[in-house]
Amino acid sequence: MATTRTDIPMNSARKTDPCGAGDCCMPPAEFVRLRYFYGQRLGVVDLSDEQSYFTGKQRFHNLRAHGVGVLCGLLAERYVCPQGAPPNTPTTLLRMSRGAALDWCGREIVVGWDQCIDVAAWLAQHPGAKPPAGTNILPLWVALCYRECPSDPSPAPRDPCGCDSGGCEYARIREGFQLKLLTAAEADLVAKATQSSQPDPVPAEEELAGSLQSALARDVALWTAAGCPQPPDDCCLLLARFQATLDAAGKVTDLTALDNAIPTRRILLRTEILQRAILETLAAAGNAELTGSGPRLSAVTFVNGGVDSGTLAIAIDSTGADLSRDPFAAPALLTAAVSLFDGANWKPAAASVLAYVPPAAPHPARIELRWAAGSGLVTGRYRIYLESDREQPPVDPKMRPLTPPSWARHFRLDKDASGKLVLAASLF
Repeated sequence: MATTRTDIPMNSARKTDPCGAGDCCMPPAEFVRLRYFYGQRLGVVDLSDEQSYFTGKQRFHNLRAHGVGVLCGLLAERYVCPQGAPPNTPTTLLRMSRGAALDWCGREIVVGWDQCIDVAAWLAQHPGAKPPAGTNILPLWVALCYRECPSDPSPAPRDPCGCDSGGCEYARIREGFQLKLLTAAEADLVAKATQSSQPDPVPAEEELAGSLQSALARDVALWTAAGCPQPPDDCCLLLARFQATLDAAGKVTDLTALDNAIPTRRILLRTEILQRAILETLAAAGNAELTGSGPRLSAVTFVNGGVDSGTLAIAIDSTGADLSRDPFAAPALLTAAVSLFDGANWKPAAASVLAYVPPAAPHPARIELRWAAGSGLVTGRYRIYLESDREQPPVDPKMRPLTPPSWARHFRLDKDASGKLVLAASLF
């Protein structure tokens, strides 16, 4: 496997593999930095603490503010020799492009140059990797792991508190990487290990007491209030999947079905990309009058009118302004459809009457769906869908259209202790 192992261990008794993953623990619960004063004596522990403060800060920021995933590059492709050979020429070499990523400990992994992996040589060293019974196709995954290697050995004087006579010590730690090939079983273990140990909270199904904007703000608050995820035991990142074709002797003859878009490949988008996407989306939405400061559909309430009747009201947040005219008067500027979900399929709900009610302090303007007695309104889960005429939308006196032009909500009707229909707090 490709790795930045540059040195041979000087003292194998200290560490069997000097190019290990390093410490991958939780980000520190607090940060402590050195406070210098005149005449202060600095030792190894002090200088190590100085480094740990800044590396801990950076990794904490990477992990908590950005997350885990590929930043750029790191794409797998078949490497055909010699150069210029047809792309479908059989090969046993896999090339990974240079790139960068953040791992589950917030550590930067930089692959500064393209890497080649000889799949045939790997299989020869891993005879236990076998294709599924009855096939000659071995599915494999490429994983990227953070590695540290000591380097630059230097003379080390004798420790006055020790019993040895001194010798050499490594003076640098080179932050590197390792590319690994994994079988299906190993990749599955990595995928499970890298799942958050504290699952994110599930937002409420739908709360109808506010606008879509307030519902999104509530959901964002729930997501950000989730517990900080614990770094997994295996901090490697899965990058790609491919298949190795084997001959009758079990040797690799070709690589096929390369997939760099596997579900377990985590991606981190740069702030520049996110900003551009948000601005383009807002510009497109603004041009289509999907957003703006005009009247906005908001909270949903239900008032019982009898055994099988009632009124569903959808508030219009318009800061007290009235719509220019009744959106349901001919020619209608607004249409509505209500459907009932029977557990498997949608079907038309009981007939209702649409009405626009202008604002009257302290009540805002609203749209009402009224079910009269005998309409057959029942308990169950419903969906209401409103759509504005795109050519002649409902507007307020300042020509601001009702937004969004298409609006839908789910709601559930239930019965209270007295047997009257009421709006349930959730869908289930």
